[in-house]
Amino acid sequence: MQTVGELLLAKRKAKNISLTKAARDLAIKKENLQAIENGQWEKLPEPPFAKGFVKNYAQYLGLDPDYTLALYRREYDEAKYPKKPSPLLHQRRFLSLITPNRVVTFSAIVIVLIFIGYLVIQYFSILSAPKLEVFTPADDSTTQVSAVRITGQTEKGAMLAIDGNFVAVDKDGNFSYEVKLEEGKNSIEIIASKKLSPKSKIIRTVRLVR
Repeated sequence: MQTVGELLLAKRKAKNISLTKAARDLAIKKENLQAIENGQWEKLPEPPFAKGFVKNYAQYLGLDPDYTLALYRREYDEAKYPKKPSPLLHQRRFLSLITPNRVVTFSAIVIVLIFIGYLVIQYFSILSAPKLEVFTPADDSTTQVSAVRITGQTEKGAMLAIDGNFVAVDKDGNFSYEVKLEEGKNSIEIIASKKLSPKSKIIRTVRLVR
């Protein structure tokens, strides 16, 4: 007796329809139609989907869907082939895990982690020494001018002192200060500090030659 796969295959060829065209017209994967024609039921999804494929394929080819399904039921032993979980079943199971309480709990955990991360960043920011750069003068420089201008940049909000004198810092952390020199070697101390943090210190040596 002719199998359901042989019946469908013969009808498709009689109508001169390619497997690719049938798959496109039916919106069924070509591999599934090929498995039906070859009687490879283990390659198909679980029975409800397989039955739907066979019924639609039979109607598409102009065959009696009831007769075709009867052949299918005679050939396909559900106990013989392990059931494959449906992608939709996986999706339903995943969605069933998403409950309002779990969403609220997850959101709360995320907020707490973000807050903890912010505190950690602030903590290390407080404990780190402020950035300090001195642009001029160059270290170990020599000049014949009795004064030198100290310029540089530190962090916003940091306090700056040059040789013990507090120096104003603009909104971008830039500073400029003139220091009078004595003849010979001058060591100029530039210190930047923040509350509860270590200090940053740079020494510039300038020689005044008459």
